[in-house]
Amino acid sequence: KLARYKSLIDRTEELRKGYTYSYSDIDLSAKVVDIPTRIYDRHGEIIGEFFEQKREIVPYDYIPPWLVKGVIASEDRDFYNHEGISYKGIARALLVNIIHFRVVQGGSTITQQLAKVLFTDMQRNLKRKIYEAFCACEIEERYDKQDILSMYLNLIYFGNGAYGVESTARMFFGRSVRELKEVECSMIVATISNPQIYSPLNNLDNSVKKTRRILTSLVDAGYIAEKRAEYQYNDFLDKWDISFNEEGDAVSSLIGSTIYSSYRINRAPFFNERIRRMLVDRFAEETVKKGGLEVHTTIDAGMQEIALHELRKGIDLQREYHRERSKIFRNKHRSQKELLKAENIEGALVTLDPYTGEIRAYAGGSQFSAENQNDHVSQIRRQPGSSFKPVVYAAAVEAGDITPSTMFVDERTEFEGEYTPENYGKTYQGKIIVREALRKSINVIAVKVLEKTGYDGVMKIVRETLGLSDREMRERFGKTLSLALGSYEVSPMENCQLHAVLVNGGDFIIPYGIRFVRDYNGNVVWDREREVQEKVSVKRKEKGKIIDPVSASVIISMLQGVVEPGGTASSSVRYRDMPYQIAGKTGTSTDFVDAWFVGYTSQTATAVWFGNKSGAISLGEGRTGGVVAAPVWAAYMETYYSSETVKPGPFHVPQQGVSRETICLGSGDVAGREGQCPETAVQLYHSGTEPGHYCRIHGDLTVPPETIIGEKGNED
Repeated sequence: KLARYKSLIDRTEELRKGYTYSYSDIDLSAKVVDIPTRIYDRHGEIIGEFFEQKREIVPYDYIPPWLVKGVIASEDRDFYNHEGISYKGIARALLVNIIHFRVVQGGSTITQQLAKVLFTDMQRNLKRKIYEAFCACEIEERYDKQDILSMYLNLIYFGNGAYGVESTARMFFGRSVRELKEVECSMIVATISNPQIYSPLNNLDNSVKKTRRILTSLVDAGYIAEKRAEYQYNDFLDKWDISFNEEGDAVSSLIGSTIYSSYRINRAPFFNERIRRMLVDRFAEETVKKGGLEVHTTIDAGMQEIALHELRKGIDLQREYHRERSKIFRNKHRSQKELLKAENIEGALVTLDPYTGEIRAYAGGSQFSAENQNDHVSQIRRQPGSSFKPVVYAAAVEAGDITPSTMFVDERTEFEGEYTPENYGKTYQGKIIVREALRKSINVIAVKVLEKTGYDGVMKIVRETLGLSDREMRERFGKTLSLALGSYEVSPMENCQLHAVLVNGGDFIIPYGIRFVRDYNGNVVWDREREVQEKVSVKRKEKGKIIDPVSASVIISMLQGVVEPGGTASSSVRYRDMPYQIAGKTGTSTDFVDAWFVGYTSQTATAVWFGNKSGAISLGEGRTGGVVAAPVWAAYMETYYSSETVKPGPFHVPQQGVSRETICLGSGDVAGREGQCPETAVQLYHSGTEPGHYCRIHGDLTVPPETIIGEKGNED
């Protein structure tokens, strides 16, 4: 056993870097072997692995001399002189214990402690002590002092599931042990004798006081000058923000705030945490940590890594925007306010297969840490702004209340209840067709469409897509005209679902991430995919299509305009290599608090959100969904599909009930001869609703007033 353990250390000496190993690499206990649970992507790549015990081996030259000296000074000052047993240490401990009438100090050497951990059952009795002493002598005979120290410091337990100085350094300070200074090393040493009592994560005051005593031992042993020790100690208190109460007890610090979690591999941090919670609910914590489960998921590892990279880049850009703004304010309060905004900027990105509901990528924020554990994909709700408009337009198209060519008048309008919505930039377009109003995200027209079609169709789409009860609908969505502008909150996951239903032609889906779970013996113990498919099948039979497939295709055709010249997301894709059909919708909530883009290919529906995790705080004037969120989606899609041999095909279009026309975007009529109409687009229609004549604006004719909604006396 010892030889095998030593071989692991030798391997790290050769590699000159830390080597993470699992409990199955070496049988450290004859009673129990904990096997990590592994999470796989859809192609069998490991994207996560977590377990109860955190173990990492590092080569001896990674361990700072201060840590080695601290261990020797506090645990075994005769280490380099004895051959496994220190008779001086035994005599000294016996004397101290007699003076105090209790066991205050042990006489075990470092070698004995290594033997105790490796070869005994840890029980306190004479038989164990004799066997421990025998093993210590055998170890000393076979290995030199450096090997013994290296094995000892890589093996011993420091509490909170951490074994070895590397895992402990990361758990306490968020850094490798090789980067630690004198006092940080002393705190690790202070924990050795009893992690329950002296770990800073369990008892900060005890830990700080014993750390001070370890420093004193280093001074007494001649390893460090007293003045340097005092300076380093005070610097340590400042660096880790250690606060004391009136009695002089340490009560708070930043130690342990970085979270060195139980994940050894974590390529999808927020997704894996979501999966872990689901597994714990079904199988219990102990099974998840030790049972060796194989969790096969729907995630695409390649897509996930690109999504996380692009989201973090977008978050960094928005944070930098606030940092730069902080520099222009002479007022200190306003400058600090911008810096605080920068610290609290967050984002989310989720991609679904719109036909199956499988989660392909899931990025719940910039970084999973002690300060940022909130999953922004599923655990927040924010106003979707204009990204909700396609739901309103879809309900109106399905009801036959509008077609893409229906013309409205965009003007300042006071609706019932003195509601007067404003367009972005407070400008108005005059006469405009529905397709153009959606492409340019004109607020007044969206409200007019909702006023014309009513609430029932919109509420039906929301209720059936999200699977909400009548009570939940009443609590979350009101029948007010501001609904058209996305004034009621949804999560990024829910927003993605609402748009996925458009892409798939109106079919109900349930987003899911777990396909199936196998136990250690290879038996399938949870077929989550089958469960979801059965539920979806029942729901689809009960409810039928949420949106008519033709209506969904008409809306997708309109939303392709959003990424075309003149659309609110056109600048995001203008110079990108995306030779396949794309569509989507931008969204910005009031005062630029939330920025959204929900984009699609024929294979994916993706929601991207940016905002401030502290709540309703502006991202800044002009920081719209098209400026902040859409570029992240475009970079993500371009990068992912550039490495894929099979590109997305065209959006699905029903074989019947659909017609296609090239229309003039000024009149909504069929475009005239080439060059006659300045702006045209290919647009889908319900058969029979397409425009029946050529453009009468650019042929020196006027559009009859009865076809314009909003002209006085002509509301129909």
